[in-house]
Amino acid sequence: MIKYLFKLACVFALAALLFRITAPNSKAVIQISSNIYAFSVYEILIFIFAFLAMTELFLQGIKAVNHLLKNDVLISNHSFAGDNENIELIQNGNSNKIVLSRNQFDEAAILIVKTMSAITAGLMEDARRHLGCLKEIIGEDAIIDVLMLKIYKGEKNFDKMEQLSQKLMENEDIQLVGMKAALEAQMQKKEFTEALKTVNQAFEVRQDLYWVIGSAFLLRAQNNDWLGALEVLEAGIEKEITPPQKACRLKAVALYELAKQAKADKDKTKYFKFITQALNENNKLIPAALELADYYIKNDKQTRKAENVLYRMWVENPSYEVAEAYLNLFSKDGKAEKIQRMEKLALANNKRPSLNNLILAELYIKAKKYAKAKTECKIFLLKNPATQKIADMYKQMDNKPHKNGAVKPNNLFNTIKKRLNEIGKNESLEDFPKDFQWVCANCGHVEDVWTPICPDCGEIGRSYWHLYVDNDTTAVEEI
Repeated sequence: MIKYLFKLACVFALAALLFRITAPNSKAVIQISSNIYAFSVYEILIFIFAFLAMTELFLQGIKAVNHLLKNDVLISNHSFAGDNENIELIQNGNSNKIVLSRNQFDEAAILIVKTMSAITAGLMEDARRHLGCLKEIIGEDAIIDVLMLKIYKGEKNFDKMEQLSQKLMENEDIQLVGMKAALEAQMQKKEFTEALKTVNQAFEVRQDLYWVIGSAFLLRAQNNDWLGALEVLEAGIEKEITPPQKACRLKAVALYELAKQAKADKDKTKYFKFITQALNENNKLIPAALELADYYIKNDKQTRKAENVLYRMWVENPSYEVAEAYLNLFSKDGKAEKIQRMEKLALANNKRPSLNNLILAELYIKAKKYAKAKTECKIFLLKNPATQKIADMYKQMDNKPHKNGAVKPNNLFNTIKKRLNEIGKNESLEDFPKDFQWVCANCGHVEDVWTPICPDCGEIGRSYWHLYVDNDTTAVEEI
């Protein structure tokens, strides 16, 4: 308003200045009945300015009163529009208005909070009671359905939850809320085909939400649609939704699985492209290194390239399988040559030194160098329990006859058997902990072989190679 009056004053000042220059003595004569009034130009301009200023004050006053009246009501409940504070209720495709007094609005807000608190506390009967009171105030509104969804979820009534979510999906304003609820219900009911359809629909609507990207990637991967999963992941990377480290891990797994599919289809070009890309994304992905090395040997007879791949993996992520594949590259090597190669590999492995002891002990036994094998076993046992391989090697060595024909007492193995008998177990090698397994970093689930998706928790690419897994998987830590 001040700006308006200032502009008006400037206009009239310019007009007065113009008249002063062009007609300084001019006057306006007005006759009312028999009376004649003479006004100067300045007087007329001042009168007009005062009239317009009073008119503006009057209009602003009416607007202020109207605004105060609107502040005492709540109209609908979806989106505020600045000073108007209008919230439109969408119901059955029509735009309706619900008018509440300020007291009703406050009561409705308190009931919403009470309902949410009861749901969080697991008090579903209280939540339903509060929701009923809220419904009496605001009627059939979308917020009622949204809160009802949460109640169904708390009650684990996923059938009702899915049915209600279909209703919400028909409302464009809260369509994604319905999709997310439907997805949660379908996942809980293990209806993965329906869940995939729902998440694909959500992906078409929005590609900038973390739950959409994550769920779409997971469900497509579980459906073995790794190309589709990669498409989703690329969208997440482009929009900077997926964290870089996680994106590299998931992308490497997807590319590795695509390479396996190309291998099954005998498409060598795609296979080589995908497997090399997988290793570029994650240089610690052991299965990819083993696959690529095997490809070089079987298809191109390129031992040198296979050796380089396995050696780089050994440096980054040493494992028993990598060392075994590396040593098997040189089929013409005798026992002594294999030991020499393994001793060189051991120098490059400072991440899992106990693994060096285990492999060298096996090679020494094959070469009948029992003294060295026992030394490696003893070093191993300084930091680790007696695993199946170590116990088996000791059993072999202690049963070897001496030069005089006598059998040396099986001291270590007898001690281990005694300990097992004390806790009520059989004295078989299976009762010893396994030497190595693949462990899910998310839930601790163990497998003998690498799997892209954890069968227990559904995490993708979280399995890492672990040496000496105990029975208590929750205490397992990556070395």
